[in-house]
Amino acid sequence: MKQLTMFITNDMRKVRSAKHKERSVNEIRDKSSLRGKKQSLQLFFLRLQRFARNEAKFKMRSEIHLLYFILYTLYFILLSTYCNAQTILDSSKLVSEFTVNAKFIQADDIGNIYIVSPTNQLYKYNYSGKVLATLNYNYNGNISSLDVSNPMEIYVFYKEINRVLLLDNNLAYRGELDLTKLNITQAAAIARSFDNGIWVFDLGDLQLKKLTKDGMLNQSSGNIKQFTQTDFIPSVLMDNTNQIMLCNDSVCLIFDVFAAYFKTIKFKNPQNFQLGNYQIFETNQNQLNSIDLKMGIRNTIYSIPNLQKPNWTYINKENVILFTKNIISIYSK
Repeated sequence: MKQLTMFITNDMRKVRSAKHKERSVNEIRDKSSLRGKKQSLQLFFLRLQRFARNEAKFKMRSEIHLLYFILYTLYFILLSTYCNAQTILDSSKLVSEFTVNAKFIQADDIGNIYIVSPTNQLYKYNYSGKVLATLNYNYNGNISSLDVSNPMEIYVFYKEINRVLLLDNNLAYRGELDLTKLNITQAAAIARSFDNGIWVFDLGDLQLKKLTKDGMLNQSSGNIKQFTQTDFIPSVLMDNTNQIMLCNDSVCLIFDVFAAYFKTIKFKNPQNFQLGNYQIFETNQNQLNSIDLKMGIRNTIYSIPNLQKPNWTYINKENVILFTKNIISIYSK
């Protein structure tokens, strides 16, 4: 009996031990399963966060692209509107008009007009046609060009003798620059630099050069044949403090203030050039056009009456000046 009792007790212990092992295995499985589910949930939420971030980045990029598209669209709409907006220079805008006997003329930005007569006398007028000053230096030969960008110091270029006269605002003599002594063998065109030096195109070595008045070479372009590939003899040279423009009858080369070449702009039958701020003003038949130096876009900004085909035009902040058949006409903008 005692043995039977011990046998039953041992069996019961084995059963309990087996159940305990089974329960432990199940608990381990449940824990493993729970851990796996937890890890799966963590991975799911991690992927969800990444997806949300990617979605946000994609949405932000899309919004930025949309904004760029809207801005470009508005730009081209405004540009198109500007291109189609032309002002007709007719009698309703005429401020004054007077007759002169001129070989060519120039104007500054403070209301003065400079006339070079066929006999190479220089006159300074106001917008009413009144003579303010005069100077006769025709013994130097033909005046080739004027630079009046600084009305307090006027440059008068005599190409035939390779010399530049310096005048004050009353056309009084202040000095002169003998370009030959400044190692410029043959100047084709000159202009005052924004820092009161002088730009010269030297036909001797086909270079655009910037000099001080003491003859020190500050900048040079190198031989311009590398930019033109053809014979190029300029007659116009201008400095607007940001760009330098060098032109013949149909081509303009644009340089920066360090004489580094920027671009070439070609024209068809122009009557006149003027260098503005980041643009060129071109007169062609009965239209006055603006050419953007960055975009290269040509816009007609003024239409000129059919009876007038000006030989020369000038634009400042308030006025447009035309020179046609010895008549100077000043219009308000």
